[in-house]
Amino acid sequence: MVVQSPSQSHASGFFRDVDGGLRGWCAVLGSWLFQFSMIGTLTAFGSYQTFYQAHWLPAYSESAIAWVGSTQLFLEFFLGVVGGLLLDGGRWRLAVGGGSLLFAFSFFMLSLCRPGQYAPVFLSQGVGMGVGLGFAFLPLHGIIARHFTRRRSLAMGIITTGTSLGGFAFSVLASKLFNTRLGFAWTVRVCAFIALGCIVLGNLLMSEPRVKEKETLVAPANTSSADMAVRETKVPLGSPEGGVGDAAQESAGSDVEASSADDKPRTIPQLLRDPAYLAIISSGFIAGLGLYFPMFVIQSFALEHGTSPDIADWLLSIMNLSGVLGRTIPNWLADRYGTLEVYIPCTAVAGGLVIALGACTSPGSIIVFSLLYGFFAGSIVSLYFPTVVALDPHVTSAGARLGIACLPVGFAALVGTPIAEVIIGKDNQWWHGVGFAGATELASAVLLAFAWFVERRRKTR
Repeated sequence: MVVQSPSQSHASGFFRDVDGGLRGWCAVLGSWLFQFSMIGTLTAFGSYQTFYQAHWLPAYSESAIAWVGSTQLFLEFFLGVVGGLLLDGGRWRLAVGGGSLLFAFSFFMLSLCRPGQYAPVFLSQGVGMGVGLGFAFLPLHGIIARHFTRRRSLAMGIITTGTSLGGFAFSVLASKLFNTRLGFAWTVRVCAFIALGCIVLGNLLMSEPRVKEKETLVAPANTSSADMAVRETKVPLGSPEGGVGDAAQESAGSDVEASSADDKPRTIPQLLRDPAYLAIISSGFIAGLGLYFPMFVIQSFALEHGTSPDIADWLLSIMNLSGVLGRTIPNWLADRYGTLEVYIPCTAVAGGLVIALGACTSPGSIIVFSLLYGFFAGSIVSLYFPTVVALDPHVTSAGARLGIACLPVGFAALVGTPIAEVIIGKDNQWWHGVGFAGATELASAVLLAFAWFVERRRKTR
């Protein structure tokens, strides 16, 4: 009797025990804590930018200060390729653990910066925190994608609510404590200690899904079927023993399934020849040029249009809080009706809202904009990765797919907000900036519609 090895059986030898389970939902909580503490701090950068402009770095232009947040965003996505390779190679703990500790260390280093010192602020907040976030960012999504199938979009949306709630919490802390007796240094340290606690707990909760590996015992031709057997052992998905890029294959009740070409990991050249995949990651680049602009400037915009400082300090928090619903409701709908079917209208509405911001000149209208844009911008962020993963139902190339998808978003995040700041100019021509940012999101919706058309034709063949 000959034993078929795991390397011969490929993806057909793997299937999930459950869609999530206790292990999966613990991983969701762990990933949520990372999102809350790390990416939440990033989305609260608008509060830092307002404080830097008014008190800490008044000699520097708004565009120069915006480079701190943009660099952090760029590194978050650009280094996703490294995180993706480590994820597919079974080394995701190295990426998540090392990256999160670097993030916490850099956060504490930010508290040592002095007024007028742009370079230390840029190196600690822009580069150090950005690199740490970049290593950890993609595996946090990839692991959750491996835990879930039917509820994948919802699970991936839930973890991104940590970003919104973290942005809300950290922006409130920063806005309210910077100008108290605590000052800049201890306000940053308080935030850093909160982040460190979340990071430690998140590392303890995160784990890979456990799957069953089937090894079929193949009998010689003269052996009866009674001598046939299937042996099952447990191994972690994506571990070095399991091979690079092994993924869970859904079992419909049969004991042994033949592997197919669709189950095999795609190479990077194959991915880049897929028109739907190219359209989706191109849409991510174009949307990324304008997506974060309102978040970075909403407080400055409101103050210039007569909003009181007390209300302006809450706008970014309102935007982040409404993003909690934007990162769950659309994702729940996406599991029912399809990711692109939900992603396209959400992106188009977000683009229209940004253009409408130019007409918001009263405190009430600016508050309404913050509520609505937080919802739809949150959906753009939370649906991007599920849309990318949906093209690969067996998640055989999750690390590669997500890693490549991070690159264009990273470049867009690096240059998008500074470009908009330059377009606005020193005399604050807000219509120019909101027109640029809104047009990018509308163009992104057009590319997503093209991807939907390609996928529909592919499925109806």
